Amino acid sequence: MMAKKYVSAAVIIITAVGFFLRLYRLDSVPFRGDEAFTVQNWMSLPLSQSLTQIAAIEPHPFMTYVLFRVWGVLAGTSEFAARFLPALVNVLGIPALHVLGRRLLGWKVGLLAAFFWAVHPYLIWHSQDARNYAIWVSFSTLAVWFGVRALNKNRFVDYVIYGLAAFLAVSVFYLDLFVLIAICLYVLLAYRHSLLDRVYFLLAFVLVSLVSVISFILLQGSLLTSGAYGGTTGGGLNVFRLLQEFLLVLSWGTTYPAELQPVIWPVLWLIILFSNIVMWRDHRRTALLLSLLTFLPLILLSLISLRLDVFAPRYVLAVIPFLLLFIAYVIVYARSSVVRIGIFSVWFVVALVGLYGYFCVSDYAKSKAWPDLSTYLEARVTADDLVIQLSADAAFGYYYHAPADETALPASPSQPSSEIIATLEADLTHYRSIWLVGQTFPDWPNAGIVENWASGNLQLVRETSISGLAVQQYMPWQVSANEISAPQPPALFEDKIELVDVHLLLPPEPTGQLMAWAYWHPLALTDTPYKIFLHLQGSVINLTTGNPLWSQDDQYPQNGRVSTAEWALAAIYRDVYTLPLQNVPPGEYDLRIGLYEPATGQRLRLANGDDSYLIQTISLP
Repeated sequence: MMAKKYVSAAVIIITAVGFFLRLYRLDSVPFRGDEAFTVQNWMSLPLSQSLTQIAAIEPHPFMTYVLFRVWGVLAGTSEFAARFLPALVNVLGIPALHVLGRRLLGWKVGLLAAFFWAVHPYLIWHSQDARNYAIWVSFSTLAVWFGVRALNKNRFVDYVIYGLAAFLAVSVFYLDLFVLIAICLYVLLAYRHSLLDRVYFLLAFVLVSLVSVISFILLQGSLLTSGAYGGTTGGGLNVFRLLQEFLLVLSWGTTYPAELQPVIWPVLWLIILFSNIVMWRDHRRTALLLSLLTFLPLILLSLISLRLDVFAPRYVLAVIPFLLLFIAYVIVYARSSVVRIGIFSVWFVVALVGLYGYFCVSDYAKSKAWPDLSTYLEARVTADDLVIQLSADAAFGYYYHAPADETALPASPSQPSSEIIATLEADLTHYRSIWLVGQTFPDWPNAGIVENWASGNLQLVRETSISGLAVQQYMPWQVSANEISAPQPPALFEDKIELVDVHLLLPPEPTGQLMAWAYWHPLALTDTPYKIFLHLQGSVINLTTGNPLWSQDDQYPQNGRVSTAEWALAAIYRDVYTLPLQNVPPGEYDLRIGLYEPATGQRLRLANGDDSYLIQTISLP
């Protein structure tokens, strides 16, 4: 009795640890695209709309839409609220795995497997992800426990409960049918002389499968005829990936150093096979059950992947509990203490490294810094601009609140190049400038179409990076009249060139650059091509240059696209300058602009005799 109390207390503590890890920094990372899609379409839309429109393009069962819609109404759609649902439900899997392991292999195995679930990096990753995968694996584990319980109790009511639990799991994720098939095959093989058990499980399998098929036909039947959904993983069956990657990801996730992969994947296979051999010796039926539940879903997913791009570990996430039972069993019952300690140390150390990578290392960030980009754009774009998001990431739309219109282009990997270019040409007639943000997936057939068109037809007037996200602003080469804000030209250089206006882009870019646009009006042609300089001069001598010059950008107009000896006298030219500020100390600085003949260094002068024009005195922090 006392031991049972201690075990119960240990389960409570382990569950609390798992709950804490799932809540830790739950809303510190922005939504990734799929999460934003969940909020915008599963949680925010009425069920009458999501079940008829969204379910037809994203094939998840009806219960997924019901759960997230109800939760959205009750809890809201913030990062914390949206992720709290999968985090909370996934915690239920900890005691569920404990009772399953205890019933199959004893309380020690159940307790250790529950601990592994609590600190599992990949389960925590999905628990902090506003999708249905973490919910599904908990429901699937509960269903298996109810199935094992029904076999032990052999009561009709227990089979009914199992059927309902299996129905719930499949109604959250269709591929839980793999688990259902595995447990039914187990009953057919292990209970050959128990007709009643076989009939009940086959009946549950038929009923649940039938309801799932009907649900799929009603919600996603159009996909069967149109072939519109081909999967989203970007690749089909790959046996090498299956052997090397799948068990690793299902055991530890993807947030540990890649250098460890060649070392630990053979070790993991050896551990699983060794555990199976040891378990087969004393618990033959359980070894058969766990083997089917672990490996049959992998085989079935591989077969489906011959037709659909669904070859990804997340689609067999329900395999994780049974992998953990294998590992826990060999740790508890291996005869050599060295083997037990070694296996526990390997699993736990890699898990800790994975947790550290997930929580602390930016290289493993699950999403892009869309909030930072949105904040940047809000301070700079106008209603006359168009923001084109190259990543087709729904998370950008969730965070973007700037006044400019935004769109995703390419909208999909299959969008024709001609359609993309036609869209861009039409947009150019409606907007002052076009901003390109993010990056098209490099494996998309239409990757680079937007960027190449913009660089070939427009002037790049701004280029920077916001928390790793590329940002470019393009404008037509022809300057519009409303761009000129100066009431009169600020400077005239020897009756040859008129400086019409200057736009200083403050504050400096996050990448440490100060940008300026100068507008030039040629009055006469020069004998030789002149260069234009923009200088940042301070009151303190720069020891590197030996003078007050701290940063500069010297170039021919428009980087050589035009020449002061040939440009059109009736035109106004926009010129873009970039001053690097990385080595510039804080202080007051003058920005001066002018022109000079490169061979002699002779500068054009203003009417007052100065050889440069003072644009502005600025303060750099």
